[in-house]
Amino acid sequence: MFAQNYCRDMPKPIKFTKDIIIRTCLNIVESQGSEALTARSICKKMGCSVAPLFRTFKNMDELIAGVRDAAEDIYRIYMEDTVYYTPAFKEFGIRMIRFSKERPQLFRFLFLEINGRNNLADSIARECLKQTERDFSLTVDEANHVYDLMWPTLLGYSQLCCTDSELYTEEHISRLLSLHFAALIRLLKSKEEVIIKEPVLNTSELK
Repeated sequence: MFAQNYCRDMPKPIKFTKDIIIRTCLNIVESQGSEALTARSICKKMGCSVAPLFRTFKNMDELIAGVRDAAEDIYRIYMEDTVYYTPAFKEFGIRMIRFSKERPQLFRFLFLEINGRNNLADSIARECLKQTERDFSLTVDEANHVYDLMWPTLLGYSQLCCTDSELYTEEHISRLLSLHFAALIRLLKSKEEVIIKEPVLNTSELK
């Protein structure tokens, strides 16, 4: 009888599920940055040994991939229904920059640690670009050119805003994106060849 009561009164062991581990990791990334995401920091945050981690994940690479998937789920919420806006590609840009302002560490985690590209963002942007292609009668090559030139612009503004969220208002961002886009479309439609000139030192100006 004593043994039965003793077993019944013992606290149940905490079960560290995959979801709990991933949510803990996201919390670490958002509060401290992805560089703080180590087995030691995760275990300290959860109050456990490394055993639950590596029972659930084969290694840290698999764990970080799971955290990245969870971060993309948050990004996907920001981008939800973007393709139904007009102009859709501009709405994509505005939300991309909004994401960098509101979730700066997740933005860095998803975009700045892997050469500035992200497959999910790429697929959403290209869906939005189909509207641009149709509305401005662009060829596929021209639409791809728009994407190739606008992406570094979006990434640059996003990076600036994730460092200082008050640098640009959303209204100012909207105007900047419109100016960039209008100039690019006008150039494409003009069929003018852009002359690339390398900077040359003007020795006559040297004192």
